[in-house]
Amino acid sequence: MFRSVLQGEQKARVLYIHGPGGCGKTALLNAMRALARQLGRATYSLDIKGHEVAPSPPGLSVTFVDDADRYPDPDALRDDWLKKLPASAVVVLAGRREPDIGWHRSGWEHVMVEIRLAGLSAQDSHRLLTQLGVPASVARYIRRKAAGSPLALVMAARAFLSGGTSASESDIARRVMAVVGNGELDPRFHQILHISAIARLTTPNLLASVLDIDPAPAFTWLAERSFVERVGPGLAPYALVRPALRSLYTADGREQDRQVLRQLCDYYYHRATAGDSLAAADLAYLIDSPVIRWGFRLEAASRYRATGARRGDRDLIDARMSHHDLADWWNLSRLYFEDPGTTVIVARDNNSAPVGYAIGFVPARLDGNILTGDPIGAACVAHAHDMVAATETLVWRDTTVLPRESSGRRPTDLYGHLNMALALRAPMPNLRHAIILAFGRESRVHAICREAGGRLVPKLHWLVNGREVSCYHIDWGPGGFHSAERDLVYRELQIVAPNRQTTADDVREALDGFLSDHALADSPLAVGTNDTDRTASARAVLRSAAEFALAGSPHAAQLRFIVDRRFFTTREPHARLARALMVSRATYFRRLEEAIDRIATYVVSQQ
Repeated sequence: MFRSVLQGEQKARVLYIHGPGGCGKTALLNAMRALARQLGRATYSLDIKGHEVAPSPPGLSVTFVDDADRYPDPDALRDDWLKKLPASAVVVLAGRREPDIGWHRSGWEHVMVEIRLAGLSAQDSHRLLTQLGVPASVARYIRRKAAGSPLALVMAARAFLSGGTSASESDIARRVMAVVGNGELDPRFHQILHISAIARLTTPNLLASVLDIDPAPAFTWLAERSFVERVGPGLAPYALVRPALRSLYTADGREQDRQVLRQLCDYYYHRATAGDSLAAADLAYLIDSPVIRWGFRLEAASRYRATGARRGDRDLIDARMSHHDLADWWNLSRLYFEDPGTTVIVARDNNSAPVGYAIGFVPARLDGNILTGDPIGAACVAHAHDMVAATETLVWRDTTVLPRESSGRRPTDLYGHLNMALALRAPMPNLRHAIILAFGRESRVHAICREAGGRLVPKLHWLVNGREVSCYHIDWGPGGFHSAERDLVYRELQIVAPNRQTTADDVREALDGFLSDHALADSPLAVGTNDTDRTASARAVLRSAAEFALAGSPHAAQLRFIVDRRFFTTREPHARLARALMVSRATYFRRLEEAIDRIATYVVSQQ
């Protein structure tokens, strides 16, 4: 593009390049300077850090303006300087933020081209590391950790080449954030950045609930960071920045990171059980398993959009599928595109063209006539009825990422986007069962199903287009999909999830019998195959509940003191505890009851 602008093949006079720190703006500007000189153009650099605009350069010139978004008066930059340039002059502006609204009106939109820099693909990342001299085995490791960030790739490569070993993630993260966050970090908002590094999307409600603060100042501060973008009602770090930001806070202390994850998990779980459908996507975003992340993940700022089916989609997919030996499979799936009882998701690229689709339905809500043309769907529906679960099962009839027209390859990050979008739009608030189909050679799909607790259904097996198709059944239990997500996050954090059948009275009895192995082994809070494991798990649930339910204020600390001394460590007499707290017996018993109620409420709410 830049070459065509210099050669007069385009009307553009201004190129506005933007992206977060470390995305390669400086390297790109250097390459553009070299090309301009090669084509006989004089090049100039305009320093606006002093907030003074230099005199206009002569014609047939290219002027490079770095940090353009930091100039305090963009109108003056446009009207008092750019308008005075010769018609043949070209200006390249670069900054971390998107061009302001002034660039999209008063005629500037006709001469300005916006270029947003994104991360490098896996192939380009590997090529860069190879050119820098990094061995293939090490390059694969660095590429995974850098997540496409040119700055992280180069820094990790230099660290390896200088010492012969891969630098630690925390060291690379600190170097990257020193560039990305230059002049923008503030110790007062340390917790805010930590939350934003983990959460799919940071919103005022999230900050208020998790940190118990007035969210307005913190949210405003976060919104003003150049490495953060607004996504719908919230904020998210750029994809290039998030891995370095997360590694930075993980390096500061795994226990602190664990606490933030636990708080976010509890917040999203409550939102999900209260009917917030997007909270299921937020919960899934906390899961660390790479298998689950590949299969169920909705990015905050994805390059894809998930919509319903539109007129013409079926014909476009027809052509793509027929060219890649999937015609028979597609002929079965295409029947559902116009069925009102089926949920159809179509993923689209920036041009709104379909790049993938997902089809799902609840057997009890499906018009049986459609199944006459699809023996695979009919067999899945029959299995759901056999389980007496036709009203609480979602059949994942088909999730397909379309092959690219040019290469035939499929985008690797789209499968999870489609699956999560389908789960969010399912016509039930919380899935209990899932029936998922998988081609025999799709090893990653089989791995997702197995990790999610799925089991193969031997009688459901087909051969389509010469490929084996298997069927998995996943039972997420009485708590459904939301509880399964929460429990997986808990397991990764090594936290024992409460038994789903627990009541407030059960919690009270377990507290009273905390020092009795026999009593706790018989408690509904307990899980495990032997008395030792069951006793340990019940104690872990109660201690964890006290940690979170009795925290945050001096009053809560006093309640925790009562619980520790009365239940967890000894059976200290009530009278002695009242004297230790210097309160009356009546006040003491009110506080004891409050402490027990808080713990019971917390445990029950986690079900």
